[in-house]
Amino acid sequence: MTKFVRLSLFLLLLLAACGQRETAVDHMQRAAVAQENGDAQTAVAEFDQAIALDPTLPDAYLGRGTAYATLGNYAQAMVDYNQAIALSANNPVAYNALGYVRQLVGDDAQAIADYSQAITLNPNYTEAYFNRGLLYRKLGNYEAALTDLGNVLRLTPDDAQTYLERSAIFTELGQPAAALSDLNQTLTLAPRNVQAYNSRGMLYRLTGENQKAFDDFSQAIALAPDYAPAYLNRGILFVQAGDLENGLIDYNQAIAIDANNAEAYVNRGTAYLRQNELDKALADLDQAIALDDKLSIAYVNRGNAYASMGETEKAIDDLQRYLELEPDSALAEQVLAKIAELEAANP
Repeated sequence: MTKFVRLSLFLLLLLAACGQRETAVDHMQRAAVAQENGDAQTAVAEFDQAIALDPTLPDAYLGRGTAYATLGNYAQAMVDYNQAIALSANNPVAYNALGYVRQLVGDDAQAIADYSQAITLNPNYTEAYFNRGLLYRKLGNYEAALTDLGNVLRLTPDDAQTYLERSAIFTELGQPAAALSDLNQTLTLAPRNVQAYNSRGMLYRLTGENQKAFDDFSQAIALAPDYAPAYLNRGILFVQAGDLENGLIDYNQAIAIDANNAEAYVNRGTAYLRQNELDKALADLDQAIALDDKLSIAYVNRGNAYASMGETEKAIDDLQRYLELEPDSALAEQVLAKIAELEAANP
Protein backbone atom coordinates (compact mmCIF):
# COMPACT_ATOMS: atom_id res chain seq x y z
CA MET A 1 0.00 0.00 0.00
CA THR A 2 1.26 3.43 -1.17
CA LYS A 3 1.34 5.86 1.63
CA PHE A 4 -0.64 9.13 0.48
CA VAL A 5 -0.18 12.17 2.76
CA ARG A 6 -1.71 15.58 2.23
CA LEU A 7 0.05 18.78 3.09
CA SER A 8 -1.94 21.96 2.41
CA LEU A 9 -0.22 25.32 1.99
CA PHE A 10 -2.34 28.45 1.81
CA LEU A 11 -0.17 31.44 0.99
CA LEU A 12 -2.01 34.65 1.76
CA LEU A 13 -0.54 36.86 -0.95
CA LEU A 14 -2.16 40.14 -0.02
CA LEU A 15 -0.46 43.34 -1.16
CA ALA A 16 0.03 45.88 1.61
CA ALA A 17 -0.02 49.63 1.27
CA CYS A 18 3.67 50.25 1.95
CA GLY A 19 6.27 49.70 -0.75
CA GLN A 20 8.48 47.44 1.36
CA ARG A 21 5.63 45.03 2.18
CA GLU A 22 4.66 44.97 -1.48
CA THR A 23 8.20 43.91 -2.43
CA ALA A 24 8.18 41.12 0.15
CA VAL A 25 4.89 39.82 -1.18
CA ASP A 26 6.28 40.03 -4.69
CA HIS A 27 9.03 37.60 -3.67
CA MET A 28 6.42 35.35 -2.07
CA GLN A 29 4.47 35.30 -5.30
CA ARG A 30 7.56 34.28 -7.24
CA ALA A 31 8.31 31.64 -4.61
CA ALA A 32 4.81 30.22 -4.97
CA VAL A 33 5.25 29.99 -8.76
CA ALA A 34 8.60 28.23 -8.30
CA GLN A 35 7.00 25.74 -5.91
CA GLU A 36 4.19 25.10 -8.36
CA ASN A 37 6.81 24.39 -11.05
CA GLY A 38 8.70 21.98 -8.80
CA ASP A 39 11.67 24.29 -8.24
CA ALA A 40 11.95 24.19 -4.46
CA GLN A 41 15.49 25.61 -4.42
CA THR A 42 14.37 28.81 -6.16
CA ALA A 43 11.38 28.93 -3.84
CA VAL A 44 13.70 28.91 -0.82
CA ALA A 45 15.74 31.77 -2.29
CA GLU A 46 12.62 33.84 -2.96
CA PHE A 47 11.23 33.20 0.53
CA ASP A 48 14.64 34.21 1.92
CA GLN A 49 14.25 37.56 0.20
CA ALA A 50 10.70 37.99 1.44
CA ILE A 51 11.74 37.24 5.03
CA ALA A 52 14.73 39.59 4.80
CA LEU A 53 12.37 42.39 3.79
CA ASP A 54 9.66 41.54 6.31
CA PRO A 55 10.46 38.95 9.01
CA THR A 56 6.93 39.17 10.44
CA LEU A 57 5.18 37.28 7.62
CA PRO A 58 4.13 33.86 8.96
CA ASP A 59 3.20 32.61 5.51
CA ALA A 60 6.73 33.25 4.26
CA TYR A 61 8.08 30.90 6.93
CA LEU A 62 5.32 28.42 6.20
CA GLY A 63 6.12 28.49 2.50
CA ARG A 64 9.86 28.22 3.03
CA GLY A 65 9.32 25.34 5.43
CA THR A 66 7.42 23.46 2.75
CA ALA A 67 10.15 24.16 0.21
CA TYR A 68 12.75 22.83 2.66
CA ALA A 69 10.60 19.75 3.28
CA THR A 70 10.43 19.15 -0.48
CA LEU A 71 14.23 19.28 -0.56
CA GLY A 72 14.47 16.80 2.31
CA ASN A 73 15.83 19.36 4.77
CA TYR A 74 13.39 18.42 7.50
CA ALA A 75 15.29 20.06 10.35
CA GLN A 76 15.13 23.48 8.70
CA ALA A 77 11.51 22.88 7.68
CA MET A 78 10.59 22.34 11.34
CA VAL A 79 12.43 25.53 12.34
CA ASP A 80 10.40 27.49 9.81
CA TYR A 81 7.09 25.90 10.75
CA ASN A 82 7.72 26.66 14.41
CA GLN A 83 8.49 30.25 13.51
CA ALA A 84 5.26 30.48 11.53
CA ILE A 85 3.42 29.23 14.64
CA ALA A 86 5.27 31.73 16.83
CA LEU A 87 4.03 34.53 14.57
CA SER A 88 0.53 33.06 14.10
CA ALA A 89 -0.32 30.72 16.97
CA ASN A 90 -3.78 29.85 15.66
CA ASN A 91 -2.64 28.68 12.22
CA PRO A 92 -3.87 25.09 11.71
CA VAL A 93 -2.00 24.76 8.39
CA ALA A 94 1.33 25.30 10.14
CA TYR A 95 0.54 22.64 12.75
CA ASN A 96 -0.51 20.17 10.06
CA ALA A 97 2.67 20.84 8.10
CA LEU A 98 4.79 20.50 11.22
CA GLY A 99 3.08 17.23 12.09
CA TYR A 100 3.77 15.86 8.63
CA VAL A 101 7.50 16.61 8.86
CA ARG A 102 7.70 15.23 12.40
CA GLN A 103 6.13 12.06 11.05
CA LEU A 104 8.74 11.89 8.29
CA VAL A 105 11.55 12.00 10.85
CA GLY A 106 9.91 9.34 13.03
CA ASP A 107 8.53 11.52 15.82
CA ASP A 108 5.08 9.94 15.64
CA ALA A 109 3.85 11.01 19.08
CA GLN A 110 4.56 14.67 18.45
CA ALA A 111 3.13 14.39 14.95
CA ILE A 112 -0.15 13.15 16.44
CA ALA A 113 -0.10 16.10 18.84
CA ASP A 114 0.47 18.56 15.98
CA TYR A 115 -2.30 17.08 13.83
CA SER A 116 -4.60 17.17 16.85
CA GLN A 117 -3.81 20.83 17.45
CA ALA A 118 -4.58 21.61 13.83
CA ILE A 119 -7.95 19.91 14.24
CA THR A 120 -8.63 21.77 17.49
CA LEU A 121 -8.01 25.04 15.67
CA ASN A 122 -10.12 23.98 12.68
CA PRO A 123 -12.51 21.08 13.37
CA ASN A 124 -13.30 20.89 9.65
CA TYR A 125 -9.69 20.51 8.55
CA THR A 126 -9.85 17.39 6.39
CA GLU A 127 -6.11 17.22 5.63
CA ALA A 128 -5.24 17.00 9.32
CA TYR A 129 -7.86 14.27 9.91
CA PHE A 130 -6.48 12.38 6.92
CA ASN A 131 -2.85 12.63 7.99
CA ARG A 132 -3.63 11.68 11.57
CA GLY A 133 -5.77 8.78 10.40
CA LEU A 134 -2.97 7.35 8.29
CA LEU A 135 -0.54 7.72 11.16
CA TYR A 136 -2.95 6.00 13.55
CA ARG A 137 -3.17 3.14 11.05
CA LYS A 138 0.63 2.88 10.95
CA LEU A 139 0.65 2.73 14.75
CA GLY A 140 -1.99 -0.01 14.77
CA ASN A 141 -4.73 2.14 16.30
CA TYR A 142 -7.35 1.12 13.76
CA GLU A 143 -10.33 2.44 15.70
CA ALA A 144 -8.87 5.96 15.82
CA ALA A 145 -7.81 5.70 12.17
CA LEU A 146 -11.33 4.76 11.07
CA THR A 147 -12.77 7.62 13.10
CA ASP A 148 -10.45 10.13 11.46
CA LEU A 149 -11.03 8.87 7.94
CA GLY A 150 -14.75 8.79 8.67
CA ASN A 151 -14.53 12.48 9.55
CA VAL A 152 -12.82 13.18 6.24
CA LEU A 153 -15.67 11.46 4.40
CA ARG A 154 -18.26 13.26 6.52
CA LEU A 155 -16.75 16.57 5.43
CA THR A 156 -15.84 15.56 1.85
CA PRO A 157 -17.98 12.56 0.86
CA ASP A 158 -16.54 12.43 -2.67
CA ASP A 159 -12.95 11.89 -1.55
CA ALA A 160 -11.84 8.80 -3.49
CA GLN A 161 -8.42 8.55 -1.87
CA THR A 162 -9.91 8.37 1.61
CA TYR A 163 -12.19 5.49 0.60
CA LEU A 164 -9.12 3.73 -0.79
CA GLU A 165 -7.13 4.22 2.41
CA ARG A 166 -10.03 3.13 4.59
CA SER A 167 -10.49 -0.02 2.50
CA ALA A 168 -6.95 -1.05 3.42
CA ILE A 169 -7.79 -0.78 7.11
CA PHE A 170 -10.92 -2.89 6.68
CA THR A 171 -8.82 -5.49 4.83
CA GLU A 172 -6.29 -5.59 7.66
CA LEU A 173 -9.14 -5.97 10.15
CA GLY A 174 -10.50 -8.97 8.24
CA GLN A 175 -13.63 -7.16 7.04
CA PRO A 176 -13.62 -7.91 3.28
CA ALA A 177 -17.21 -6.78 2.67
CA ALA A 178 -16.52 -3.32 4.09
CA ALA A 179 -13.22 -3.15 2.21
CA LEU A 180 -14.91 -4.11 -1.06
CA SER A 181 -17.61 -1.49 -0.54
CA ASP A 182 -14.98 1.22 -0.12
CA LEU A 183 -13.01 0.04 -3.15
CA ASN A 184 -16.14 0.04 -5.27
CA GLN A 185 -16.86 3.58 -4.11
CA THR A 186 -13.28 4.60 -4.91
CA LEU A 187 -13.68 3.37 -8.46
CA THR A 188 -17.08 5.01 -8.84
CA LEU A 189 -15.48 8.33 -7.93
CA ALA A 190 -12.16 7.70 -9.68
CA PRO A 191 -12.65 5.05 -12.39
CA ARG A 192 -9.01 5.26 -13.52
CA ASN A 193 -7.49 4.71 -10.09
CA VAL A 194 -4.91 2.01 -10.74
CA GLN A 195 -4.16 1.35 -7.08
CA ALA A 196 -7.85 0.74 -6.41
CA TYR A 197 -8.07 -1.87 -9.17
CA ASN A 198 -4.98 -3.59 -7.82
CA SER A 199 -6.28 -3.50 -4.25
CA ARG A 200 -9.69 -4.81 -5.27
CA GLY A 201 -8.01 -7.56 -7.27
CA MET A 202 -6.05 -8.59 -4.18
CA LEU A 203 -9.26 -8.63 -2.18
CA TYR A 204 -11.00 -10.78 -4.79
CA ARG A 205 -8.03 -13.16 -4.75
CA LEU A 206 -8.29 -13.33 -0.97
CA THR A 207 -11.97 -14.29 -1.22
CA GLY A 208 -11.35 -16.84 -3.98
CA GLU A 209 -12.91 -14.83 -6.82
CA ASN A 210 -9.95 -15.33 -9.10
CA GLN A 211 -11.54 -14.31 -12.39
CA LYS A 212 -12.61 -10.98 -10.95
CA ALA A 213 -9.14 -10.61 -9.49
CA PHE A 214 -7.56 -11.34 -12.86
CA ASP A 215 -9.81 -8.79 -14.57
CA ASP A 216 -8.90 -6.09 -12.06
CA PHE A 217 -5.16 -6.72 -12.32
CA SER A 218 -5.43 -6.67 -16.09
CA GLN A 219 -7.38 -3.42 -15.97
CA ALA A 220 -4.71 -1.86 -13.75
CA ILE A 221 -2.08 -2.90 -16.30
CA ALA A 222 -4.14 -1.51 -19.18
CA LEU A 223 -4.40 1.84 -17.39
CA ALA A 224 -0.76 1.90 -16.25
CA PRO A 225 1.54 -0.47 -18.14
CA ASP A 226 4.42 0.47 -15.83
CA TYR A 227 2.60 -0.46 -12.60
CA ALA A 228 4.66 -3.33 -11.20
CA PRO A 229 2.33 -4.55 -8.40
CA ALA A 230 -0.39 -5.52 -10.88
CA TYR A 231 2.02 -7.69 -12.88
CA LEU A 232 3.21 -9.35 -9.68
CA ASN A 233 -0.33 -10.07 -8.51
CA ARG A 234 -1.50 -11.31 -11.89
CA GLY A 235 1.59 -13.50 -12.07
CA ILE A 236 0.61 -15.08 -8.76
CA LEU A 237 -2.80 -15.95 -10.22
CA PHE A 238 -1.22 -17.52 -13.30
CA VAL A 239 1.11 -19.65 -11.16
CA GLN A 240 -1.71 -20.68 -8.84
CA ALA A 241 -3.60 -21.87 -11.93
CA GLY A 242 -0.58 -23.88 -13.04
CA ASP A 243 0.37 -21.52 -15.87
CA LEU A 244 4.03 -21.05 -14.96
CA GLU A 245 4.94 -19.66 -18.36
CA ASN A 246 2.62 -16.67 -18.16
CA GLY A 247 3.33 -16.29 -14.48
CA LEU A 248 7.04 -15.92 -15.22
CA ILE A 249 6.30 -13.41 -17.97
CA ASP A 250 4.43 -11.24 -15.47
CA TYR A 251 7.10 -11.66 -12.78
CA ASN A 252 9.78 -10.70 -15.29
CA GLN A 253 7.85 -7.57 -16.18
CA ALA A 254 7.35 -6.65 -12.53
CA ILE A 255 11.09 -6.94 -11.92
CA ALA A 256 11.94 -5.03 -15.11
CA ILE A 257 9.82 -2.14 -13.83
CA ASP A 258 10.96 -2.35 -10.20
CA ALA A 259 14.24 -4.17 -9.66
CA ASN A 260 13.99 -3.60 -5.89
CA ASN A 261 10.75 -5.52 -5.41
CA ALA A 262 11.73 -8.35 -3.06
CA GLU A 263 8.33 -10.07 -3.33
CA ALA A 264 8.67 -10.30 -7.10
CA TYR A 265 11.99 -12.10 -6.74
CA VAL A 266 10.49 -14.47 -4.15
CA ASN A 267 7.61 -15.37 -6.42
CA ARG A 268 9.76 -15.77 -9.51
CA GLY A 269 12.26 -17.83 -7.54
CA THR A 270 9.44 -20.04 -6.29
CA ALA A 271 8.19 -20.53 -9.86
CA TYR A 272 11.69 -21.51 -10.95
CA LEU A 273 11.81 -23.92 -8.02
CA ARG A 274 8.62 -25.56 -9.25
CA GLN A 275 10.27 -25.96 -12.66
CA ASN A 276 13.33 -27.46 -10.96
CA GLU A 277 15.51 -24.64 -12.30
CA LEU A 278 17.42 -24.57 -9.04
CA ASP A 279 20.21 -22.17 -9.94
CA LYS A 280 17.73 -19.55 -11.15
CA ALA A 281 15.57 -20.13 -8.10
CA LEU A 282 18.51 -19.72 -5.75
CA ALA A 283 19.67 -16.52 -7.47
CA ASP A 284 16.21 -14.95 -7.15
CA LEU A 285 15.75 -15.99 -3.53
CA ASP A 286 19.23 -14.69 -2.66
CA GLN A 287 18.26 -11.35 -4.22
CA ALA A 288 14.96 -11.24 -2.35
CA ILE A 289 16.74 -11.72 0.96
CA ALA A 290 19.39 -9.16 0.02
CA LEU A 291 16.57 -6.65 -0.55
CA ASP A 292 14.58 -7.63 2.56
CA ASP A 293 16.24 -9.88 5.11
CA LYS A 294 13.00 -10.08 7.12
CA LEU A 295 11.00 -11.57 4.24
CA SER A 296 10.33 -14.88 5.95
CA ILE A 297 8.86 -16.86 3.05
CA ALA A 298 12.08 -16.34 1.09
CA TYR A 299 13.95 -18.41 3.69
CA VAL A 300 11.47 -21.29 3.43
CA ASN A 301 11.74 -21.38 -0.34
CA ARG A 302 15.52 -20.98 -0.36
CA GLY A 303 15.73 -23.73 2.25
CA ASN A 304 13.74 -25.97 -0.07
CA ALA A 305 16.03 -25.04 -2.96
CA TYR A 306 19.10 -25.88 -0.90
CA ALA A 307 17.51 -29.19 0.15
CA SER A 308 16.89 -30.06 -3.50
CA MET A 309 20.53 -29.23 -4.26
CA GLY A 310 21.73 -31.51 -1.45
CA GLU A 311 23.02 -28.63 0.69
CA THR A 312 21.42 -29.86 3.87
CA GLU A 313 23.17 -27.59 6.36
CA LYS A 314 22.24 -24.45 4.45
CA ALA A 315 18.68 -25.73 4.05
CA ILE A 316 18.30 -26.28 7.80
CA ASP A 317 19.79 -22.86 8.56
CA ASP A 318 17.25 -21.15 6.30
CA LEU A 319 14.31 -23.12 7.67
CA GLN A 320 15.37 -22.28 11.22
CA ARG A 321 15.68 -18.64 10.25
CA TYR A 322 12.09 -18.77 9.02
CA LEU A 323 10.96 -20.10 12.41
CA GLU A 324 12.83 -17.29 14.17
CA LEU A 325 10.92 -14.77 12.08
CA GLU A 326 7.56 -16.56 12.16
CA PRO A 327 7.39 -18.76 15.28
CA ASP A 328 3.59 -18.80 15.31
CA SER A 329 3.10 -19.26 11.57
CA ALA A 330 0.63 -21.77 10.19
CA LEU A 331 3.59 -23.22 8.29
CA ALA A 332 5.69 -23.68 11.43
CA GLU A 333 4.66 -27.31 11.96
CA GLN A 334 5.51 -28.21 8.36
CA VAL A 335 8.84 -26.42 8.57
CA LEU A 336 9.73 -28.26 11.78
CA ALA A 337 8.84 -31.54 10.10
CA LYS A 338 11.05 -30.66 7.13
CA ILE A 339 13.96 -29.87 9.45
CA ALA A 340 13.48 -33.19 11.25
CA GLU A 341 13.39 -35.03 7.93
CA LEU A 342 16.62 -33.38 6.78
CA GLU A 343 18.35 -34.08 10.06
CA ALA A 344 17.27 -37.72 10.03
CA ALA A 345 18.51 -38.17 6.48
CA ASN A 346 21.83 -36.56 7.32
CA PRO A 347 22.76 -37.55 10.88
